[in-house]
Amino acid sequence: MEKNINLQVENIQENKSLGLLGVIEKIGNKMPHPLALFMYIIGITMVLSFIVNKLGITAISPSTGDIIIVKNLISFETLIDFMKNLVPNFQKFPVLGTVVVLATASGFAEKIGFFRTIIEMFLKDTKGNTVVFVAAFIASLGNMFGDSAFLVIPLIIAALFKGVNRNPIAGLLLGYASVGGGYGTAIIPGGWDLVLTPITIDSAKLIDPSFDMTYMSGYYFTFVSTFLIAITSALVTIKVIEPKLGKYIPNNEEDKEEADEKLTSEKIYAGKKALQGLGIFILTIIIMCIPESSPFRSSTGSLVFGAPLMASLQTLIILFFFIPALIYAKLTKQVNSVKDLAAVLSEAVKGVAPFIVLAIVISQFLSFFSQSNLGTVLAIKGGEFLKSLSVPTSIICLLFLILVSFINIFVVSGSAKYLIFGPIFVPMLMQLGLHPSFTQVLYRMGDAMTNHLSPLNAFFVILLTLIQKYDKNVGMGTIFSYMIPYTVAYFISISAFSLLWLALGFAPGIGSTIFI
Repeated sequence: MEKNINLQVENIQENKSLGLLGVIEKIGNKMPHPLALFMYIIGITMVLSFIVNKLGITAISPSTGDIIIVKNLISFETLIDFMKNLVPNFQKFPVLGTVVVLATASGFAEKIGFFRTIIEMFLKDTKGNTVVFVAAFIASLGNMFGDSAFLVIPLIIAALFKGVNRNPIAGLLLGYASVGGGYGTAIIPGGWDLVLTPITIDSAKLIDPSFDMTYMSGYYFTFVSTFLIAITSALVTIKVIEPKLGKYIPNNEEDKEEADEKLTSEKIYAGKKALQGLGIFILTIIIMCIPESSPFRSSTGSLVFGAPLMASLQTLIILFFFIPALIYAKLTKQVNSVKDLAAVLSEAVKGVAPFIVLAIVISQFLSFFSQSNLGTVLAIKGGEFLKSLSVPTSIICLLFLILVSFINIFVVSGSAKYLIFGPIFVPMLMQLGLHPSFTQVLYRMGDAMTNHLSPLNAFFVILLTLIQKYDKNVGMGTIFSYMIPYTVAYFISISAFSLLWLALGFAPGIGSTIFI
């Protein structure tokens, strides 16, 4: 079995900038361990719920008109609920199963050297910064695979960077940030269009009961923004992240020999056969989808709306990694029996063990925060404040981007936020002359600015675990200091792009206009 190359960052601490990012990192690294941090956050949430409840601060739901009251969590009722639901909360943790299973499949492919072989086969002649731009573009498409992209894409890009002698930590950071930024984009219309469009339509009907729009109403905007995010991410990585990280070198002579090892004919043959197997798998799925009676189609014949194909997507992604990796492992004689396979899979899943421990605490926090209604009240109050300002439409759009990106740090669920923001801002911007399709794409881009920055994103902790594989001294502050340049760059590029689109008056997508 090909050994893992444990790479270390060369004098990272000596290369830290002395500016704002260096200060942020220094302060951030003094933060407690994530396990303790989330315990503290739980305590703060409980205290805030008590204070806000006693102050009588409430909000009115824009969709139902109901009064939303912040629940006081300091009560025997909360204690009993916690004792009854500690394990169920953990079991219902949104990404727990996804992380464990995907980490097993993708970790298996990494452990047996499949990723590295394929990357070296296809990119051995690629030189310079082209690799970074290609990686950023791939990562910006990650939203098609759902939340699991936050785990899978950074792993692949880290392996890609390793294969071309770039810092793998830079690959992890680029992959994670680009997946977050890519959530506002869409080369191929997907899940976000299906989730947000009905909310937009219902919100617009508060002003125009006959309003309707297609799922492709924002496609032009999201298509172009894919390239915007990819280019921005690549430039930040090349100009800021990689110089700050510095070069990496193998730990010892054994690692040096492995790092210098070239592709063998056996590995190339195994890699080609593995890709052929992957191609057969993909072709089989496509053929199965063609008949009108296909089991992957819904009762109406759709492959998208209510279709088993969409419900099976995560499993298909897992097989997408596992099948070619298994073929590669067999042909390179790394797996000769079920016992060998079990051993490698066990090693692969060890990488997420720290996350599983943290998930026990994080799942309790998510439960407490949801019960308190603090996030909902915060979002509604912020929206009402923005609505009360008498400023030009372009400034309202800019402030809307800022508000969504800020709230996103605390309320990670994009659909939950839009259920609050949609009924407020869609009608408001309609009255300012903007088509709801443009409000929807603005929301998506604002959400994308800070997806990678929120510590409440369950995958943020996983990113920390992945980076510590290469540098055990990295802490939460280090990650914040590396994520902030991406956030600043996204804010500048997205804001400029959105305001330029508004000024030019281009239609956001098919069947829509920017102005009503």
